[in-house]
Amino acid sequence: MKEIQEIVKIEDPVKKRATFVAFLTREFKRRGAKEPVVVGGLALEIYTQGSYTTGDIDLKSEKKILEEILIKWGFNKKGRVWFNENLDIYIDWLGSSLEEGIEAEKRVNTVIIDKDLELKVISIEDLIIDRLKAYKWWKDRDGFMWAKILCEIKKSLDDPLDKDYLKTRAKEEKIEDVIGKLLQE
Repeated sequence: MKEIQEIVKIEDPVKKRATFVAFLTREFKRRGAKEPVVVGGLALEIYTQGSYTTGDIDLKSEKKILEEILIKWGFNKKGRVWFNENLDIYIDWLGSSLEEGIEAEKRVNTVIIDKDLELKVISIEDLIIDRLKAYKWWKDRDGFMWAKILCEIKKSLDDPLDKDYLKTRAKEEKIEDVIGKLLQE
């Protein structure tokens, strides 16, 4: 596969994983399927341009199509994780759609890698909620810091945070106290 050979050459791990997902997205489109969405650590890694690091790619996509493509591209499965040691890429399939709902699906951002390569990434607001949930419920002390950084990124893009959406999502996740603290800072 030409795409796999191109990915092997990429040294920067963020660019490598993002390019891989862009090739994967192109293959989903070619098959007429709904494009996969990057969530979790790689989404944060993309938005922070590598300041946050992760070891895997958390994806929301159609399972059957994802598995067909990964098998074709030389991936193996162990538990729920697909891996290709040659590429040093690990895929964690987390379901077929965003459990945050239709509004979260509408908010997904498109990141353009190259003229014909792009990928879908969960919105900054939904990622902020994800990090705040980790902070509150899993005691991930860095979660709050990353949520603050995501707020700053949104500000630097001259794209105001959708505070109403954040408050609604926070209420659903029972983290109103944490979102209140974040929005006050």
